[in-house]
Amino acid sequence: MRNWILFLPLLGLAWALEVRITGTLVVDLFPQAVVVERVVEPKGVLVVYGYSRAEAVFRYHDEDLRRRGWVRTKYEVKKAEWKAEYRKGKAKATLSVKDKGGRVEVRLREGD
Repeated sequence: MRNWILFLPLLGLAWALEVRITGTLVVDLFPQAVVVERVVEPKGVLVVYGYSRAEAVFRYHDEDLRRRGWVRTKYEVKKAEWKAEYRKGKAKATLSVKDKGGRVEVRLREGD
């Protein structure tokens, strides 16, 4: 029983790495980067990481969404910006990742 007490702080940390945006849209934070800023937006969230590899951040969030049952319907890469659209049943979500020179901006929104 004492061993469980040792794991409680780790359980709290794992819970803090998950962001619930809406009832159907939940995402884990990228574990290899420091979160510089997190802003809740209407139907979404903006997370800014102190990290220089935007493509790795995009791949992580893309895989996380697909693991949670979201299906990618559109994918686009333009000049240091990765965009994707997803569907899960009738729900829609968009993921946008931008390289801002040493910082990576991730915007995730549900809806159109």
